[in-house]
Amino acid sequence: MITRQRAPVYGAGRSRLEERAAEKHSILSGLMLIGITLFMVVAPFHAALFYGYTVQYEVNIHSAVMLSGVLLLLLSFYAFYHWRFQQMRDWLALAVWTIPLSYALSSISAASSHFSANMIEMNMMYAAFFAIAVFLAANKSSAGILQQGIVFSGYIIVVYCFMNMFGNAYYRDAVMLTDQGLRLTSVFQYANAYAAYLLALLLSCIWTFMNTRKPYLMLLHGIMLLPIMLSFLLTLSRGGIVVLPLILLAILPFFTLIRQIAFFVYLAIVTAGSLLILEPIRSKAEAIVRRVVSSAEPEQQRIGFFTPDSISGWLLLGGVSLLTAVLLVCLHYWLVPRTEKRYADKLDKRFMPLLLPALMIAACILGAAVLSGNTPLTKLLPDSLQQRLSSINFQQHSVLERFTMYKDSLKIASDYPVTGAGGGAWISMYQKYQNNPYVVKQVHNFFLQYLIETGLVGLLCLVGLLGCVLYGYIRHYFGSRQEDRASHHIFYIVAVSILIHSMLDFEMSYVYLASLVFLCLGGMASQADKPMALFKPDSAGSKRIRWAVPVLMGAASVYLFYSAAVQLKSNQLFIQANELVRASSKPSFDEVMEPLDAALKYATGHPDYLNFKIQLLHQAYNQTKEASFEQEANRSLALLDQYEPYNKERLETEYDQYVQTGRLDEALKVALRSLELNPWGVSVYKERPNWYERAIALCYELGSRARAANQTDSANAHWNRAYSLYDTVTAKTESLKLLPKGQMQGEPFGVTPVMSLFIGQAKFAHKDYAGAADALRLNVSADYGIEINRMIARWYLAALQMKGESDAAVYAQLTTKFPEEKESIAALAALTAGQAK
Repeated sequence: MITRQRAPVYGAGRSRLEERAAEKHSILSGLMLIGITLFMVVAPFHAALFYGYTVQYEVNIHSAVMLSGVLLLLLSFYAFYHWRFQQMRDWLALAVWTIPLSYALSSISAASSHFSANMIEMNMMYAAFFAIAVFLAANKSSAGILQQGIVFSGYIIVVYCFMNMFGNAYYRDAVMLTDQGLRLTSVFQYANAYAAYLLALLLSCIWTFMNTRKPYLMLLHGIMLLPIMLSFLLTLSRGGIVVLPLILLAILPFFTLIRQIAFFVYLAIVTAGSLLILEPIRSKAEAIVRRVVSSAEPEQQRIGFFTPDSISGWLLLGGVSLLTAVLLVCLHYWLVPRTEKRYADKLDKRFMPLLLPALMIAACILGAAVLSGNTPLTKLLPDSLQQRLSSINFQQHSVLERFTMYKDSLKIASDYPVTGAGGGAWISMYQKYQNNPYVVKQVHNFFLQYLIETGLVGLLCLVGLLGCVLYGYIRHYFGSRQEDRASHHIFYIVAVSILIHSMLDFEMSYVYLASLVFLCLGGMASQADKPMALFKPDSAGSKRIRWAVPVLMGAASVYLFYSAAVQLKSNQLFIQANELVRASSKPSFDEVMEPLDAALKYATGHPDYLNFKIQLLHQAYNQTKEASFEQEANRSLALLDQYEPYNKERLETEYDQYVQTGRLDEALKVALRSLELNPWGVSVYKERPNWYERAIALCYELGSRARAANQTDSANAHWNRAYSLYDTVTAKTESLKLLPKGQMQGEPFGVTPVMSLFIGQAKFAHKDYAGAADALRLNVSADYGIEINRMIARWYLAALQMKGESDAAVYAQLTTKFPEEKESIAALAALTAGQAK
């Protein structure tokens, strides 16, 4: 058992003047508490501030960053009076700033200047929340307010999701109808992120229930347990089910053995109650949601709370939740204290709290074997849960695809090992390294994505911080009296739950969840009271650092607020320009460019702004042929090359312009550059052809023009390049066959009809009739109503005829439907034979 002295309160032993100053500045802590509480209540309803690498997500994030700048400024004043650098927590509040500093260091070699700058801002925000929590949570009442804010804001989110289920509210995709059935996503609009949040909330709710002494508060928390568990089950999240045992293993050692047993009993009761009403609730909700989403204006389809469809769902949910809560309160209020009083001395020995976690490991292994098969136990579960549980295995496609992403992420990390490739490195660069043509914006592993973005330097900073926070918290926890241990433990539960789940998904890409994690880590760090005084309290060094740190923190707050405000202003101007383009009044070119140019003054290298401007300038040039428009577009393209060398939208825009203006040589250069950055050739826009198809088509066209101009060497060079590209496609197509069984390859990839036709025609012209027939055969289709299919069949049959072979089935099918093709095939063969003579 670790022993310790009672932690000194900030400001203890100060003079009367200092105490008055502290009283005067206590309003600062109140303002910070209000700001953080408002953030926890409001931020989730803006898609939990998901960072999706586009302008639509940035607006709300920049607003939140501005708030954090204000809170950090308040903290800088507060820190001047309260930061003494005498304990471990003081240094942790300073050490957290290595996180944004590691992102600033990685920006030197950033793959994307814009995404890198955004990540610096967001991580400064996280550091601010951490530091604020260190100071606020050192006070027990402030820590209680923060933790209750986390729990009750979670209750609001859960209740709001049920309002969407029962038709009383509408939030886009809060409830989704998928091929697996109804799935809850709530304000996160992503089921797995909601599941991770619900796990943290569920365990926090149980902890709060078990450590609340007032019966009415116990009843309130008990009532919320069933809706939270039911919501978790309705997310149908396999990842949540998989990580739950790991989270429990991290949490259970902090309970006494008797309370561990009580914890599992409560969890079992809540789970049983949830399963009892899951199918009726799901059926009611699905009928309502199906009616809402099928409407042209779903947001207008809200139904009243007291309508039969809605009230029946609420009564069922509320009634069973109340009965479950009453049972839990009775058990915990009367049975558990008596059991503890009678058996505590016998059961709560030093290592006894580890007994149940060890048994849980064995139970999880046994349970996984039972639930994964077709057993009587699984048949008791609803069909949707049966299907999800039975699909949990290492050969399941989402698992295999994650492993592939993890391997690809390590390829990037190996090329940028020390400082990383900056914020947004994965989305900018992953296609250059990917094993197969999947499309995904996140690594689905927070620590690997962090490694890519900040390198070993950043990862060591993060892991070091987490290790120190955990050490300080655990040391304090087990060195405290039993009655004091519950005061900060919600911080631990929330942080650990989300961080463990983030090893399988991208919850930390939600700025709200990441802020919550760092806030909770700061709350844990506030308990790290191990003495670590590098200076004597009244020494010159202590006074200098007492001044320097708040001043630097104040400077950081001003930068954070100003930077976010500037970005927010640019976002608003860009949105204004877009609205003008879509307006029915048809504004002039100058009217649209005015807000767009203003946006670019605030954010010079923003890829969305520059791409939009380039598109407008190309349209203006194509309509007027004024050289100034093209020159300005080229300057904007140069800026994109400078700030965003991996940006793929600009390659699409540049390619389109060259094709429209007939500069096919330049278009081919763009296509080949795209293939260097994206070896699988997947287009940014799903409706557009693969880059290999476009490059092969351009090579064939340029080769044909050179051949017509008797430029044989140039023609052969273009066609040989087409053959090389075609060989690359066929080799990559074969490699996809080696993917593990069950793994999806991602985007469609292979030899397309256009590739077959142009390669076949080129080889035909080179008198390689066998090669032409082989290429064309890959896309022979009986659907001859489509012109390209007729052309492929025509050239294929002509190539076979030149080889002295035939394909009677294809010939019969084609000529029966289109008799004129007989002459076309014969003409091709005769023309080639004549050229040979």
